[in-house]
Amino acid sequence: MVSKWVRAGISGAIAFLIANIVSNILFFQLGRGILFEHEQQSDKLIAVLFEMEPLPLMFTNGVLYLSLAAGIGVIHGLVFALIEPVLPQHTLSRGLAFAAIVWALMALYFEFHAPFNMFGEPVILVLVELVFWAVVLATEGIILSFGYGASRSERYQHA
Repeated sequence: MVSKWVRAGISGAIAFLIANIVSNILFFQLGRGILFEHEQQSDKLIAVLFEMEPLPLMFTNGVLYLSLAAGIGVIHGLVFALIEPVLPQHTLSRGLAFAAIVWALMALYFEFHAPFNMFGEPVILVLVELVFWAVVLATEGIILSFGYGASRSERYQHA
């Protein structure tokens, strides 16, 4: 039987990479017209993302960016395994609960600190991004939870 830590790390890497793809689709394709139009968006944020050198790593070295993202995913997976006993038993609910925790601890802080505080992004766009983050993190949490498999309490019941 594969260790819970190995399952969690692999599932986390896969989930985080797929969530990154969803993030890029939401933010830079579907949301581009809303989030990056000069009339509504902070000129500073647009400059940092698209104009100032060096451009973000995700645009200039995708392989390195995705490699680092996989490493972050492994860490997310290990945290998932650590807190899994207190998450709901049902696989989907467990994934969504993990997503809610990450959203509350990561997305809220990031959106407040960087786009709003540092780049002067309008509040309405921060709110749109927080919704996008909810979708991205739900994707990660659900994939991670299904990849991880049965919860410990479920495994003990069937043993």
